[in-house]
Amino acid sequence: MYRQKSSVYPLLSLFAICIVLMISSCSGSGDSAQQSGDPGAMPPGTGGIDFQIVWQQPPSSVAGAAQRTPSFNSCNDFAIDTIVATVSNGPTTVASSSWPCSLHRGLVVSVPAGSNYTLQVNGLSSGLTTWSGLATSLTVSVGQVTNAGTIVMSYIGGDTTQPTVDNVIPYTWNFAAGATTVPVTDRFTVVFSKSMAVSTITSTNITLNNGSVTGTVSYDSASKTAAFIPSSTLSYDTQYVLQVVACVTGSCITDLAGNQLLSSSYTSTFTTESAPAGTANAPTSLTTRPGNGQITLDWPAVNGAESYNVYYDTSPGVTTASTQLLGVRAPAVHLGLTNNTTYYYIVTAVSSTFGESLASAESSTTPTFPAGNPLPPVSISVNFNGGTSPYTITWPTVNGMSYNLYWSTGPIYPDHTAADNMIRYVPGGQYIHDGVTTGLTYCYIVTAMNSAGESADSMQVCGGPGSIQIFWP
Repeated sequence: MYRQKSSVYPLLSLFAICIVLMISSCSGSGDSAQQSGDPGAMPPGTGGIDFQIVWQQPPSSVAGAAQRTPSFNSCNDFAIDTIVATVSNGPTTVASSSWPCSLHRGLVVSVPAGSNYTLQVNGLSSGLTTWSGLATSLTVSVGQVTNAGTIVMSYIGGDTTQPTVDNVIPYTWNFAAGATTVPVTDRFTVVFSKSMAVSTITSTNITLNNGSVTGTVSYDSASKTAAFIPSSTLSYDTQYVLQVVACVTGSCITDLAGNQLLSSSYTSTFTTESAPAGTANAPTSLTTRPGNGQITLDWPAVNGAESYNVYYDTSPGVTTASTQLLGVRAPAVHLGLTNNTTYYYIVTAVSSTFGESLASAESSTTPTFPAGNPLPPVSISVNFNGGTSPYTITWPTVNGMSYNLYWSTGPIYPDHTAADNMIRYVPGGQYIHDGVTTGLTYCYIVTAMNSAGESADSMQVCGGPGSIQIFWP
């Protein structure tokens, strides 16, 4: 059973000695001591150098040079796709290797035995080096692996432009800042001038009514837009202020280069609609996006609606007599679906006073098992233990793999990069999650890791206690 972050390295296909002596030789001591290995695992006269990496916050941040460990998912934050490590002796390069950034570590093999080696590790974004770290005075012995320890990666790119907030508006596109008819089921969006580091976009820095309205914050990198999604329906005829604060007690919003948000604060004021005088209009523009065993539904909020009902079937022609999911809000994540089966949906708006609206147009999509190398676990299961700590997450394992576990207290939307927490390098097929809070929903995703990188996501499992089929942030 596994209770905390593992120091076991992901198994690298070129590193055969880890397969033979994984426990004794590959535990990662974190210092520069040499690790003994099988001399026959490498070409004669050579050894290897292994390392792990952390990322140093760029100087533009209020946090100064604080190190960001892998749990912050720096590869995603800084758009780093590849890590390249080069071993040199003076001006002569003797060995090099590359890996997906998601491994957060690497092993260079076939390094000729010798001393005074320099290890340079570069982080590449779309082929350009934007981050770099260095270790010097390394010695390599025949048939052994030298642990270079932790390499601190620093930003060396040329982007020094601070991002700004371009707009703060309700999600429903009919409204602008200062609107006075905002639906009480709406969400609020913040449009940035640049792509932002996803882990810095949180409900700590983006608040509604100075934090008195609870909610969750998500970020879409394609549109450079964050969304504040209230936890419950807003009040009628009420003024709300959405505020974006660049830094709160060291938690700072930054772009991919670590440049901090330019202004210290952005605010925008809105007033919600009056209580409805009749039945709400039918929702429009229902969209469905497939995932692994799940589908995300989204639609603009409707004036007069207090909640929404979703109806679905595996055949077209869905009506309100079909299977129903009641009292939901957008975006909604429908879990526990069968891959390669097409699902069809309609949605209606609901008012406690006037009842249910007409239905939206039908939308359909097919959840699929995503392509990826390696493949994710074929299934995961969670024992929610009656809603009390601990929860036990299990999944089938494959030889040569380690695993990453992602979890949040709510749906992980739209994929594992949005998870609030990450446990890296889980060595087996079980994790014991201690300290869970009674009454909260917990969601889990597992990915597999090997020398090819990180797999796509497993199916998402949520609950606590009991199983839940649909969620909204």
